[in-house]
Amino acid sequence: MGAATAALAGELGAEVTVLDLRPPAGEGRRFIQTDLGDAAAIDAALARIGGPIDALLNCQGISGAAPGTPADLVLRVNFLGVRHLAEGAMRLMPEGGAVVSIASTGGLGWPRRLEPINELLDRSGFDAGREWVASQEELLSPAFPAAYSFSKQALIVWTMRRAVTAIGAGVRVNTTSPGSTSTPMAGDFPAEGVDFTNRPSGRSSAPLEQAWPLVFLASQAASYVNGVNLIVDGGHSAARTLGLLA
Repeated sequence: MGAATAALAGELGAEVTVLDLRPPAGEGRRFIQTDLGDAAAIDAALARIGGPIDALLNCQGISGAAPGTPADLVLRVNFLGVRHLAEGAMRLMPEGGAVVSIASTGGLGWPRRLEPINELLDRSGFDAGREWVASQEELLSPAFPAAYSFSKQALIVWTMRRAVTAIGAGVRVNTTSPGSTSTPMAGDFPAEGVDFTNRPSGRSSAPLEQAWPLVFLASQAASYVNGVNLIVDGGHSAARTLGLLA
């Protein structure tokens, strides 16, 4: 999804800088090798970029399904790093800027976990967040799916909270929640779960179908869209909410 988003933004005329562990495919995009689960690496990348930054699109994420993956890593990449990068980037954003992050339909259960989510969000620093994560072994084990879903729930709630304060400086903050998407990470999810998620559409989305909503939310076409979690799942959540899926 990140690769598709970077390519699409470039095609539409944006000057794109990619932060990742591996260089992106294609040409015309600046690349800064960055561990997005490490606060110091994020700070160094932001220092190299400088400003202004018109839009930040957070497309990083891991499932935690690989054997031995700790909950700490999942939370660092999927939430703590996202928050740290976003807060740093927002300090370099002019009025009209935007932050858009990929959450997940796996994070839509956030109302049931609002108390622990708010506990984490109230730990404002990266290291303070890691300390909280280390104290939550029962809540976040196993890393997949427990830490994964919690990381996405925290991201959605942080976005809603931060949107309320960031808009005063003219910066919008939103998320998308993709359903099943044909990416390498899709293989980490149980096949029966993917089949269920693909109802009623009957298929997974293509990465480009997730990139367009991300770019839309980052653009001036969405200038009054703020604090929204845009569900992009082919209608699954709508059908599930209404009890239309057996």
